[in-house]
Amino acid sequence: MPTYQKVVYNGRLAEYQRFGNQYKRSHVEYERDKYNAYQNFLYKRALFGMSVYTEEEKAKMHTDKIKRISKVHERAQQILNIWKQELTHHYTAEIMLKLFHHSRIVKDYTEKFAGVTDPDYISTMEFKTLGITKDDIIQKLIEERILPFNFFKLSDK
Repeated sequence: MPTYQKVVYNGRLAEYQRFGNQYKRSHVEYERDKYNAYQNFLYKRALFGMSVYTEEEKAKMHTDKIKRISKVHERAQQILNIWKQELTHHYTAEIMLKLFHHSRIVKDYTEKFAGVTDPDYISTMEFKTLGITKDDIIQKLIEERILPFNFFKLSDK
């Protein structure tokens, strides 16, 4: 006799299966980005480096440009990694001080390690978990001069 596995549906599919066509919408709503194609390209190039280009584009590209893009990408990753560590330390310190507000050890620990980061440590914490939005990342990359200061005024090329 065959063994059957229970299938679990989440999200809209679960609602659709329970309520059928009542749940069906007359149109699909997509999340719109407030940035134009060129701004999104610069943002993605800073975050993902050379992987935003096709193999044909990479083959035509000058080696100096490839090096520059890779260097900017690496620097952006370092900046974002350190930023995530700083935010993680901050949130951890807040929690520890709230839970153990009378503990001198916790106060000393949070003061001692408040700004300590390790550039060799790769933070795997997701931006969403830390409450970091695309707007926050763009602002940070502008402050760190990864993205141009006039990023918000750039138009499609």
